[in-house]
Amino acid sequence: IAQVHRAKLKDGREAAVKILRPRIEAIAANELRAFARAARLVERFSKTARRLEPVSFVDTLKAAATIELDLRLEAGAASALAEDMKSMPHVRIPEVIWPLSARRVLTTEWIAATPIADLAALDRAGADRRSLARNVIQTFLTQALHKGFFHADMHQGNLMVDAQGRLVLLDF
Repeated sequence: IAQVHRAKLKDGREAAVKILRPRIEAIAANELRAFARAARLVERFSKTARRLEPVSFVDTLKAAATIELDLRLEAGAASALAEDMKSMPHVRIPEVIWPLSARRVLTTEWIAATPIADLAALDRAGADRRSLARNVIQTFLTQALHKGFFHADMHQGNLMVDAQGRLVLLDF
């Protein structure tokens, strides 16, 4: 639904600029309308499927899409998580550049880092994979159990490791 670009700001800082794809809101709305029609038909004609509440499921998808299509909400989540994690020196969250962020654009500091899935690159960089694994678990459990607010999409594509060995969280 979005593309991320590397940019250089007027003040010389490097930034990550996430931009929603053109017309994505209209595309999503059309697809969700089609899902809703299909869900109503399934509920109408299938007693078995009715128990799964497909109309409610599509309503949940609509609510999630509304959140995903407003990058201000992602920016807010990133800022809140950064505040929650500031006492954890092994975690780094890109700083949101608020004056350059809006509903369709999210601008954050650029963090040069290695994808956590690139084990060969982590090994070349001398990363301690055992320590990194503990950090991932500790970070998630601290968020989920202690803070009550957590990164809900902590998969390999959203985790990186910076030059200091800190876990970098992306895509909020």
